[in-house]
Amino acid sequence: MEINWTLITYLVVGLFALSGFLKGWWKEAIITLFLAILVFLLRVPGVAEALVDLFNRFLTFIWGILPDSIRIFLTDFFETALGISGAGGVIQADATSGQTWLVLLIVFVAVATLIGWATLPNRIDKPKGTAYMVTPQGSVLGGLIGGFNGLLVINLVREYLDGRNLPGGGSSLPSEITMAGGGSVGTASSGVTLQATQLPSFTVLDSFLPWIIILIGLLFLLAVFKNRIDIKTDKDKFRKIEYKPPFGYKRVDYVPLEKK
Repeated sequence: MEINWTLITYLVVGLFALSGFLKGWWKEAIITLFLAILVFLLRVPGVAEALVDLFNRFLTFIWGILPDSIRIFLTDFFETALGISGAGGVIQADATSGQTWLVLLIVFVAVATLIGWATLPNRIDKPKGTAYMVTPQGSVLGGLIGGFNGLLVINLVREYLDGRNLPGGGSSLPSEITMAGGGSVGTASSGVTLQATQLPSFTVLDSFLPWIIILIGLLFLLAVFKNRIDIKTDKDKFRKIEYKPPFGYKRVDYVPLEKK
């Protein structure tokens, strides 16, 4: 089965750009930050392996205090749905597996999206509530950053399929994806073969590009805080934190209807 990688890239970038246009740049910047962390972990596999080991130790501790019935359910769920090994009776994440990092990518994007929704709501759900509506400037910036995020996501997926830059040399997902004309980014399993055509010759790990992405993530982190949080000092020299609408957003407060 052949898949056109260039076409898939356009689709993913387009969907993320549309999402960013609707959400605005501030929420998309949070996603960029999380994706930059994943790029950093790919670039420095030693740190990635250390974090996974720390996570596995935490799982071992939690596993020891759970009832047996819950352990059995979670073991089956993690092994079947998430590809996390339950060997030895304790669930463990495999830092060398592309499937582990693909699941982590999905979790990171979901968590970043939830943070954006929770910290900058776009609708009023209760009396005296506040919402933040995207302005045209915020939508345009959001579309651009969203497209950039889509490009990062599709490149991260390619790296996880390939597995060469994962800790320990990595292992690919359980299906074979090959470049047209040769070159493999996976291993065959159950006779399933996917052939990716029109694969670009560059990835997010080429040359100094990862460090530029990481720097962009750090700059967005500063922009997220600077545009949302304002620290003010009163006449008594006491400081307090106030929240303000970021650039490209308009604050809308709930106004109850007056009784006639």
